[in-house]
Amino acid sequence: MSPRERRLRSDLAQLSELAEQGHLAFRTAGDPPEQYEVIFFGPGLAREPDGQLAVRRLHRCDLYLHLEYPRRPPVVTWKTPIFHPNLLPPERNGGVCVGSWSAAESLADLCSRLHALATYRSLNPHDALDKEAAQWALDHDVTPGADVQTLATLPVGEQPVVVTQGGAR
Repeated sequence: MSPRERRLRSDLAQLSELAEQGHLAFRTAGDPPEQYEVIFFGPGLAREPDGQLAVRRLHRCDLYLHLEYPRRPPVVTWKTPIFHPNLLPPERNGGVCVGSWSAAESLADLCSRLHALATYRSLNPHDALDKEAAQWALDHDVTPGADVQTLATLPVGEQPVVVTQGGAR
């Protein structure tokens, strides 16, 4: 078995263990898998057709483990509506800001980071893909771990309201 195949099989095993915790589910393609469709569960934000924010509890992305994986990070494409400084919705090509990457990081580690992004337990508006979401987060002083239900009530493009872990102030 090649080192790449060992790594791909190890990633599958670790991601399966993570899925048992109930925060995500996934489907694969390939043997060993090189493509994943990952579904995350938890409250995040998306834009409604009228531009307002809404809580979204199911998030999906595709992961492609190219031939240079794990030396380079997987290609991640976000597939469901999202409003987050470090994630782009599908209509904007589903870009994802993975941040720093190390070959020692497992696919399960990456998926944990993606789940934290989708659920606002992690964000970096200073290294943003979605400039509007970043400005909104800065204007409202959104911090990691802020209550998503409260965030959904904040206006987009209007006067800021400061939000911390405890809620609006």
